Amino acid sequence: MLSLNNKISLRQLQALLILNIFGSGVIVLPRRITSMANQDGWILIAIATVFALISVFLMTTLAKMFPHDSFVAYTRKVFGKAFSFLITLLFVFKILVNGSLELRLFGEIVKSTLLFNTPFYVIFACLILTSAYLATKGYESRARISEILIFVVFIPLAFVFGIASVDTDFSNLAPIFTTSASTLIYGGFFSTIAFSALPLGLITFPYLNSTKNIFKQVSIAVLLVGAFMLIVCMITISKFGAVETARQMWPVIEMMDVIDIPGAFIERQDALIMSIWIISVFCIISASLFFSSLLLKDIFKKGSHRTYVFVCSAIIFITAFIPTNIVSVFKILDFMFITFGVAFLFIIPFLLILVGKFRGY
Repeated sequence: MLSLNNKISLRQLQALLILNIFGSGVIVLPRRITSMANQDGWILIAIATVFALISVFLMTTLAKMFPHDSFVAYTRKVFGKAFSFLITLLFVFKILVNGSLELRLFGEIVKSTLLFNTPFYVIFACLILTSAYLATKGYESRARISEILIFVVFIPLAFVFGIASVDTDFSNLAPIFTTSASTLIYGGFFSTIAFSALPLGLITFPYLNSTKNIFKQVSIAVLLVGAFMLIVCMITISKFGAVETARQMWPVIEMMDVIDIPGAFIERQDALIMSIWIISVFCIISASLFFSSLLLKDIFKKGSHRTYVFVCSAIIFITAFIPTNIVSVFKILDFMFITFGVAFLFIIPFLLILVGKFRGY
């Protein structure tokens, strides 16, 4: 048993999804979208949110088909034992690699903005150890903490970005729709990488108290994150212009550095935002450890959850050192999205529904 009660409500699922989706992506998202569509980059976020909602529809359909089965159990029912084993291992691989990339991206940002002389292994170890502790406490514990952290993260962010929008030239967003429709659709689909944590929802079904209105509730969470990303990107592009935003490595952090909050007692707003963002990354890493450990335990049917958390922590820690630089991190992230990301967002859920319906589930 991971805890005495591992059931969570749809409201808690919303909080977990919002914190898991929101993370490193929003820090670099303005640079990525402006490099693809210039000042029309914000449109890509709206399109990406639509693609994310399609994925939500597929996943929530599976939740209604198999409300009490784990990911391993219902993939085994639909595809058979051997194919289920392969898919689950690939899912674990995706979660662990994405977790290690999030950890490396976290280290790169922290080292370049706050802890200039701190070695990567110290930064990685601090986050891994705290995340692993939470991952061993079960899903309900994560859900309860998320209900608190979501206010700690988003209320200060909403305040700071509200201040940032006051002295901003929104004419930098004009002219609009200068990018071709094909580029917008492709860029919007590729920008769905910002929702790369969404497939974790495939593993949450047996933890829900009820699947009633699940599509509506999960869609609300995705729309809230999409709307927040849209606002952040619009303000950032308006602040710097499309060309300058595309040139900067961390445009959102740079924007925080130039904001002047009247009467503020905080000298560095960028440090405040970084502190809030660290909480979100902590949630992402703990989710990666929890779900990868859970899947491995379901596959092998041996050992304790804590043991698998320890093993997965070591894997994420070591693989975070593999990319040689930040450019390599982005290249691997893009590859993971085009392959494993697209597969678990769209292809595998669709095939599970199709074959499951054919088999009478």
